[in-house]
Amino acid sequence: MTPYALTCRLDKATLDQVQSQLTDKGIDTGKLLECSLIDNERGGTFYVKYEHLESVMRVWDKHCSWWWFEFERQGERELTAIDLAQKAGVACPEVILTGKVNLADKNRHFMVTKFVPGARDDEWEEKQPPQRFGRLALSVLKKLSSFSNLTPERLAAEGILKPNVSIDDFPLPYMPDHDAVLNSISRTAAEIGDPQISSAVDKVKEKFEDVQPLSCGPCLVHSDLHPGNLLLDNEFQLLSVVDWEEAAISDIRIDLAQACLACPNREIIWAMFQEDTGIELGDKTPWLALVALMRFMVSVQVEWYESQGKEVPDKNLSGWESLFGDAEELLIELDVLPNPQS
Repeated sequence: MTPYALTCRLDKATLDQVQSQLTDKGIDTGKLLECSLIDNERGGTFYVKYEHLESVMRVWDKHCSWWWFEFERQGERELTAIDLAQKAGVACPEVILTGKVNLADKNRHFMVTKFVPGARDDEWEEKQPPQRFGRLALSVLKKLSSFSNLTPERLAAEGILKPNVSIDDFPLPYMPDHDAVLNSISRTAAEIGDPQISSAVDKVKEKFEDVQPLSCGPCLVHSDLHPGNLLLDNEFQLLSVVDWEEAAISDIRIDLAQACLACPNREIIWAMFQEDTGIELGDKTPWLALVALMRFMVSVQVEWYESQGKEVPDKNLSGWESLFGDAEELLIELDVLPNPQS
């Protein structure tokens, strides 16, 4: 089998390692029939078909970090997020195996899930209006918010946070409110020496002066909820929510703001969620600013890596514009970044 031309090369030797681990777990896969690339972000996502198993295999690339997640713990992080999402009643891929493989003389984390056939971004764009995404996203977010008040004490009581494990060592980032998210951005901005981001953080903080905590407390937040991460059947009913690798425990208004930005009318999702759940959300503007800043931060980091002559961990991470609109334009519109034309 020909290796794929990725930063994370998946060849037959690697697939043999995974198949051996599946066999050790008592899973009879049969012969390997097909392996094809689905996505090359952060290493690679592959469709792997055996005689007795159709699966998706994700292999994460280098052990480096962006401001809101670490590659080194990706398998553990996504597995934990999927477990929490399922507890909230959200349909997710069935995880078959997680582990490590030796690839290019480095241990790479991987995860194998059962294959879920479904529509992706291109089919959405051709066949479905953005309003359909809004309704489906709303159904997911209502379920996530119902599994609420995920404090360290609640996580421990549910057996999710193991005894003698600090919340700082929990696989999912624990950022229960906007302050925690903004402080994380501030630390990264200081590390890369970007005064523009530091100033933007201060302006976003000002917008949160009158924001109140939610009655439901912190929830599981997907952090990358867009049409391509919702798998649908032929009738465009939701089959599964995928790509939980950016998930965190935080304020559900982060996901709501992203959903608003992916729909033509920002008011609809915000108002419908509030009406359906009875949760008072407050003004959406601070959250739109925060989400835009989160995505803009990625572009800043890409530029910083390149200016330092370092390899960018994932150039595809700055794909905000294709999904939610231009982050910088939105930040200018919200008076977070200066308007270069004024």
